[in-house]
Amino acid sequence: MIKIIVGFLYLTASAYALDLPKANLSESLQEQKQGNEFLQIIWNTDRVVADVETQAYLKKIGREMSIYSEDPSKHVDFLMLNDGSINAFAGPYGYIGVHTGLLLSSETESELAGVLAHELSHITQNHLKRFSEKTDKQTYLMVAGMLAAALVDNSNASQAIAASTVAGAAQQNINFTREHEWEADRIGTSMLSKSGFDPSGMAHFFEKLKDDVNAQEFLRSHPLSINRVSDAMQRSSRLTGDYRKDSFEYKSIKAKLYYHQHKRINLEKDPSLTLYMQAYQALDEQKYASAERYVVQLLEQNKDAPSHILAGRIYAKLGQLEVSQQYFSKVLDRESGVYYAAKAYLDNQQTQQGILLLRRYLKQNSGTYQSHKLLSSLYVDVGSLDRAHIHNAKALAIQGKLEQAIDRYERAKTTTRSQDLFDIISVEIERLEKRIDLYKELP
Repeated sequence: MIKIIVGFLYLTASAYALDLPKANLSESLQEQKQGNEFLQIIWNTDRVVADVETQAYLKKIGREMSIYSEDPSKHVDFLMLNDGSINAFAGPYGYIGVHTGLLLSSETESELAGVLAHELSHITQNHLKRFSEKTDKQTYLMVAGMLAAALVDNSNASQAIAASTVAGAAQQNINFTREHEWEADRIGTSMLSKSGFDPSGMAHFFEKLKDDVNAQEFLRSHPLSINRVSDAMQRSSRLTGDYRKDSFEYKSIKAKLYYHQHKRINLEKDPSLTLYMQAYQALDEQKYASAERYVVQLLEQNKDAPSHILAGRIYAKLGQLEVSQQYFSKVLDRESGVYYAAKAYLDNQQTQQGILLLRRYLKQNSGTYQSHKLLSSLYVDVGSLDRAHIHNAKALAIQGKLEQAIDRYERAKTTTRSQDLFDIISVEIERLEKRIDLYKELP
């Protein structure tokens, strides 16, 4: 299957407060509408990675980079997509997608951070808006459709059409995109340096791509020249410092993606990473006693967050809930730790404890789609259907599916016996309906 995604596309994307993007002064309502439509396209491909650790990691590193961008006030969010091609793209309202194939092809965390910095630069420099001003509505609709088709369609005929159409669209805008690729390189390199990553990461990654047949989609949408690579290398060589080493989180997520893609563990140079993957594979194969033996050895060598989360998951499966929560207690500052701690409570028939833990986190943080779906399941388990519907509505809103979210809120209204909760739900429905009406008024 040929997988093609345009590198940057101007596409259309309190305890119970709705997780809608808050209005930013730097983004127009039109951009928010297009971002909402873009989210629906992405989620409808069914390629968004379900693993909460992977999604939470990408969001964390992406938001760290955005702090050092030229416009930190810009709304940004990140999604990892299950696709073997080497690609990344920026959509409207700051939504950035990264293919699993790109993460797997990176050799260092600085290379991954370099790609994120590059895409963030497209966002902060308003390249998407400037691109749209050179593109008519018909082209926009065509490209939006191609994004979905490239990810989900397996027919040879559609592949041929996709390749020629997207290539043609890219060629029509080649002079425009080259100009902005240079600008994104320059700003992205500076962003890398300020955030503590090796600024040569971006240049090294682009240099690798020149002759990689799996990177043609990325290169088609990110025109790359010898001069551009040389310029990026020279620019990064002038920057020196004590740069960040690859985090264990980066290495473990990359190793897990490899395992799920190839159905085997990769040979790792890092002995602690090998132990991590041996424990992870045993957990995946439901060999919990073996998983425990490996994780005990792992924790003697490594005490980073992924190791504690994995230990907690293993002991939860062994029915040792108290032990599992001791490990989770060390990582409750991150969503993936809270998520698996709450799931451990659910799996061990202590659902109310899981609700208290996850609800507390989501009151203070927006949370991923996965966390809201889990909290919905927790509420179903205790028979609290009104609150289950509420968090299903929140999950749908995260996907950009606002009308479906309203339907879920309406179900919550019909099942709740709390007048206070009924009133809160009514306010959220009114908010959503107002947002939809505003979108409909736009051209």
